[in-house]
Amino acid sequence: MRINLTLIFICFSIYTYSQGTVQKLSDKKIQEISHELCSNVMAASREAYDIPKWEETMRNLMGYIGTKSEFPEYFNNFLNTYKNKIICPKYQVTTNIFPPQHLFKRILAAGMNETYEEYFFNFENGEVDFNAYQIVDGEKETILDWIEKWVALGRGNREELLDVLTALEDEFGAKYGRDLSD
Repeated sequence: MRINLTLIFICFSIYTYSQGTVQKLSDKKIQEISHELCSNVMAASREAYDIPKWEETMRNLMGYIGTKSEFPEYFNNFLNTYKNKIICPKYQVTTNIFPPQHLFKRILAAGMNETYEEYFFNFENGEVDFNAYQIVDGEKETILDWIEKWVALGRGNREELLDVLTALEDEFGAKYGRDLSD
């Protein structure tokens, strides 16, 4: 009886702990999850959802079994843990071509600015480290660098994008690639 209770306690502890943290994942698994998260963004853009169905993806691919209210902390932990590896694959629809790019960039490239307002800028969801970067043309490129380039190309809604840039920089400590140490 005592052994059974101990075993139950250990299993429950492992279960509880594993729901609050992100396991160490292989690069292949991160890529699989990233591709699906990026597909969620494009589907949300087509279907006019403010927030992509990331929770469903994490339930399916990561075995997340927590509650809806616990999900933002879990998801943000995933984003922070693998921040430089969450790269969306090249995506093309008719004449719109999106190069491989970080999830944060793909959200804005797809015109999903509201995702930042509704999800990322909601302080109750916990913090996300927006200093993820990709090496582009030999330089570190963060979401701030990308927004400036995107606006300079005349893409997206200039005012909305600059509002996102200002919020990321002023309220969330996002930096330009040149300002990152690593």
